[in-house]
Parts: sequence; C-alpha cells; structure tokens
Amino acid sequence: MDRLCWLYGGVGLVAVMLHLMAWPSRADDINFNSRLVTTTSNSQTTLKTTNERIDADFYNFDQRYNLNFTKNLFPYLNFAAGSFYQLNEITTTNQNLETEIKQDRLSPYLEMNLNNPIYKAGFAYRKTRVEEEITGLEKTRSDRDQYTATMGMRPVGLLPRWNMNYTRSLTADTPETVDQQVDLFNFTTQYAPINNLNLDYAYTRTETDNRLQGFTTTEQNHFGRITYAHNFFANRLAMNSGYSINHNTLEFPATATVDTPLLRSAGLSSLDTTPADGPALAATPALIDGNVTASAGLDIGLGGDETTFTNIGLDFGFAVDVNIIRIWVDRRLTGQVANSFSWSIYTSPDNLNTSTWTLAATVAPASFGVFDNRFEINFPTVNTRYIKVVVQPLLPAVAGASGFANIFVTEMEALSSKSGVPITGETSSINHNFNFNLRGRLTQATTAGYNLYYTLRTEDPSDQERDQLTNGFFLNHVFNPTFSANASIQRTNESDINDKSVDDVYSASLRAAWLRTLNQVLTYSSRTTSDADGDASQNSFILRTNAILYRGWDTFLDIGYGWDEQADGTQSTNRTIKGGTNVTPFDKLTFNFNYSYKETEQQDVQADTLTETQVDLQAFYVPFSNLSLFAKISIVDRAAASDTLQNYSINWSPFDQGDLQLFFIYSEVLRSESDQTERTYGPSARWTITRNLALDLSYTKSTTDNVVLRTDTESYSAEVKLHF
Repeated sequence: MDRLCWLYGGVGLVAVMLHLMAWPSRADDINFNSRLVTTTSNSQTTLKTTNERIDADFYNFDQRYNLNFTKNLFPYLNFAAGSFYQLNEITTTNQNLETEIKQDRLSPYLEMNLNNPIYKAGFAYRKTRVEEEITGLEKTRSDRDQYTATMGMRPVGLLPRWNMNYTRSLTADTPETVDQQVDLFNFTTQYAPINNLNLDYAYTRTETDNRLQGFTTTEQNHFGRITYAHNFFANRLAMNSGYSINHNTLEFPATATVDTPLLRSAGLSSLDTTPADGPALAATPALIDGNVTASAGLDIGLGGDETTFTNIGLDFGFAVDVNIIRIWVDRRLTGQVANSFSWSIYTSPDNLNTSTWTLAATVAPASFGVFDNRFEINFPTVNTRYIKVVVQPLLPAVAGASGFANIFVTEMEALSSKSGVPITGETSSINHNFNFNLRGRLTQATTAGYNLYYTLRTEDPSDQERDQLTNGFFLNHVFNPTFSANASIQRTNESDINDKSVDDVYSASLRAAWLRTLNQVLTYSSRTTSDADGDASQNSFILRTNAILYRGWDTFLDIGYGWDEQADGTQSTNRTIKGGTNVTPFDKLTFNFNYSYKETEQQDVQADTLTETQVDLQAFYVPFSNLSLFAKISIVDRAAASDTLQNYSINWSPFDQGDLQLFFIYSEVLRSESDQTERTYGPSARWTITRNLALDLSYTKSTTDNVVLRTDTESYSAEVKLHF
C-alpha cells in the first residue's frame, strides 16, 4: 500500500511538471543526471601469532538519479520540482558468512518562489524516505516531511532589510524509535541609518515536540549588534567600535535530557602530523557561519593529505562543559566510508604555538545522520575553552572510497547534554561583547594604536558570571630604509565566581632590510599568567633570515631560544632551528625542502632531553603540458622513534583536449608509535566520452602490516556519470 501511494504521488508530480511545461513562459529548464558506481574488493588478513588467514569480500552497486525541472511562470515567479533517488546494494562475505544490505532513498520536492528587486517570498516541500534491509534484521524505514515558507523585503532608501523563515519538520521511523515535530522560526533584519553605522538583529525560535517520549523543548535566541567605524583628521586616525548581545533560553521538562548548543567564539583548523602540540590552529570563520552546505576548506576525502591529520577546532571564549561534537560535510556518505573515520578529541586551555593538547577520547565510528550529512561524536564531558577533533582523511583501502574524491567539512557544532532540574526546567545565558579600536599615524614614520575588548557572560540557574577584559597597545616605527621596529603590550583580566587570572603578553621585533634580497627579523615575545595556581611565564627569541639567492631560488632560516616556568616551579628551555628553500631551476620543475629541529630540556627533573627532527622534501615536475609528476617524502624523528611518509603521483592526458586522463598514486606511511606500515598504490583513469558522459576506472592495492597482523586488499571501481 505504501509503495502504491508513492507511485501515485510520483505520477502526480510528473503530471504537474508536464502541465507546467505547456504553460506559456519565458524559459524552461529540465536537467537529469545519474551516477552509477560499482566497487569490488577482496582482502586477506593473516594473524601472525597463529598464521590463521581470514578472507573477506565486498561488493557495492550504488545508483543515483536526480531529475530537476524549473519554469518561470511570470517575470518574478519561479516554480521548481524534482526528485532524487538512490539505490545502494552491498554484499559482504567474511569467512563464508554473507551479509546483504539494501538501502533505498527517495526524495521528491517542489517549491514556488517570488523574487523581485524589493520583495521575496516562497514555499517549499520536500519528502524523504529511507528504507533499509539487512540480512537477519528487521526492515527499517525513516520518513521526514519538511515544509518551508520564506518572506523578505529589500526596500530602497532608509528602511531596514528583513527576512523571515519558517520550517516544520516531521520525522518518524519504523520500528518506532523517533517521532517528533520540529518548528523553526527565524527573523533577521539589517539597518544602516547613516554611513558607517550598522544595526543587526536576529531572532530564532525552535520548538521540538518529542511525541515518542511525550515532552516538548523550546529554545529561543536573540542576537543584536551595532557597529560604527569612521576615519578622522584626513584619515590619520581610524576608529571602529561595536557591541553585541546574545541571549539564549532553553525550556524543557525536569525529567528530560536535551542537547544544548554551545556559543562558539571562533572556528579553528590546521593540518598537522603531531596533534598533541603546536603550532596554533588558524582562524577558520566558515566553520561557525551556520552554512552547512558550503565548504570550509577542509577536505577529509581522498583529496585530503592522508599522511597528515586534519585538526578541526573551536574556541568557546570561556571554559565550558561539552560532550557532543557535530561535524557537517557536503555530501552523503556510504556506511563503509562513514564508519572508516576515527575521531580523536583534544582539549587545551589556550591555542598557541607552544600549546599542549590533551587527548580526551577517541570515537570510532561516529554515527552519521540518516537525513542530515553530519557526524555526531559523543564522548565523556570535558570542561575546556579550546577543543579540536583530529581525523585522518579517507584512505584508498576503504571499501567504496574511490567514489569520494572529496569530502569537504562545512560546519562544526558543539553541544552539552543537559538534564532538567526539578524547580525550573529552564536554562538561559546572556553574552555581551564590546570592542573599541583606534589606529593613528603620529608621524610619517610612526603608527600607534589601542585595542579594547570586553566580554561578559551570565548563566542561569547556576548564577554563574564570567567576564574578560583585554587592553592592548601597539607601536610601529620606521627608523630609516634599513631598520624598522614593532612593539606591543596586552593585558587580559578574566574572572568568574571561583577564580581570577591576569595574562600579560609582550612582543617586540626589529627588522633589518640589508638588501632588496636579504632581510632579518629579531623577535622577542613574553607571556606571564597569574591565577589561583600561581604564576607561569613563557619567553622566547627568534631570529629569522630571508634571502633570495638567485632568480627562482629563495631560502629562510629561523633560530630560536626560549625558556618557560610553570606554576608548580618546573622550568624548561627549548632550542629550535628551522630552515627551508624553494628552488625553481626552470619553469617546469620545482623543489621544496624544509628542515626543523626542536630540543626541550627540563631543569631539576631526571628526564631525558626531548628532541624532534622533521625533514620534508617534495618535487613537482611538468615535462609536458599533459604530463605531471609529484613526489613527497617526510621523516619525523622523535626520541628513538621515527615515522616516514612517502607520496608519489603521475597525471597523464594522452590527448590534447584532456578527454582522457591517466593517474598513478603511491603512498607509504611508517608509523613508529604502532609499529605499523601502511602502503597504497594503483592506477586510475578518467575518460570524458562526450560532453554529457564520463567514465572513471580505478584499481587500488593496499597493505597494512604491524606486529599482530597483515592485511592485503585489492579494490576495483567503475563509475559512470551521465547528465543532460
């Protein structure tokens, strides 16, 4: 009966589309694309202690079809409809035990949008049904109906812009484990009454009716911001200032347990082979912009660097309790690919080049959403200001990996699981942020500035109040064409009901431009922290030399020395040497070489001096326009342990138009901490047969070898893409 209803619904949708195609209009557009992927792999695992051999086979046929239709009914009125269908069939055989998995996903939609230069309005409906059958288990079905209404205005003149969105999502499954209705309302407005002054306000209300467990939660969020910037005295003085307030409330029954989103101050990321220490993670605003479909620039698919780790982090502004991380990606993943990732949770009180990150938990696998393209990583509660998730990009040896050349991370969310209290069943938080920045040119050679930041956060029912005040000054001066100097000082006072701390940061640098091709920078930095545990300090000198030796040949050398003292009185010194060179002997060949050495010695402690050496060498050669070769070798040597990482690839297009491309990759990783070798190699081909038809073929052979077992895997994959 259900399938009959779906059939009637599909026929009805096609009838509506055909009827609209006959309607007089300015433009019509129908597009269809399909993707067929078949993957076969077999592996043999040998247990070295018993010499026992375990054989496993894997077969996957993944079919995806997407049909979309759009029609302009009137000058500003647009209708769109379509459907996505996926049939994924998987057969695994392990020691003659066969398991079959069949997953159907059907998602039709239709929408109507009015969009003129002043007004916009729209309505959309999307239905998603996922059915799954697994050998020996009961058949499951999950359904989601989503209704969306939008309205907005972009007035001309001094009136504010505004947008409203309302979404109702109905989710249920069989057997019954989920039955809920989520109503989401969002209102935003932007207003610029005068030049340089901007006013923003946003209100969001989310009401979740958990029908299965019989309770309702309501979350409301108000966000307001005012910013002003202006230049004075013929642009000799620049000022900008801003204030924002974020008020969040959550109402829920005293007996319920709900997941509360945490306020994120900054998104952070890096690529690193040693996630337990620095360097500092770089700011990545796209990780917290609320857009779960646009890439944040981090690739954990085959296109990512599998010899390094991807660090995905957050700064909460203050230390908070967190036990859930959600990582959103830009596409659906198969179960085999999603379950292949291992997620390590690290925490740190700061985010500096000298930071130490503490491993809190490792989760493998993390659950991947049925309807949403996101991983949900649950772990024991930690209290931290900085948190990061460390993951290695997808390995070619994973069954079905060839279909995921790229998996881009789009968003990172953090949540805290909360239980209701018998009295109120309500929590709230208010976050105030204020900034004031001045930058002025005192003379033609001297620039100075002042920065002020203040944050106040209050929480109920805990009655917790925390604030942070930062004052900073900086000065830049050019003595002459050869010498220039920079200096800065910053103090941060942080307090809550239990503790107070003061953080002082000093920095000074002297730059000498001896020649157009030779310069040096000497930098001194110092940080002193005082809190209830005592005083701690960090100091360092770094001398960097940059030189262009010849055209196409440049080099750098860093020499550093530092000394630290912890709050418990422990003292340590560290010495660093970093150097590198880039050589382009001619346009078609490039060499890169980097070397680093770090030595850390603790005073008054009976411990060996810790050393770490890393060498990176890579070459890129393009002998012809249709042939390129790449090689990279990295060696990391730490205290009687050494890791070697190798990557080689060849890209060849036999024909001038590039319709046929041939590839060969080789990757080898020697991991000393687990005494394990990982080796992957194989050819692949991409053939654009016509403008609408493409074919991808690949063969991969991989070996994983450690003291316990050895696994050899062969994988074949073929993919056909059709679109028109």
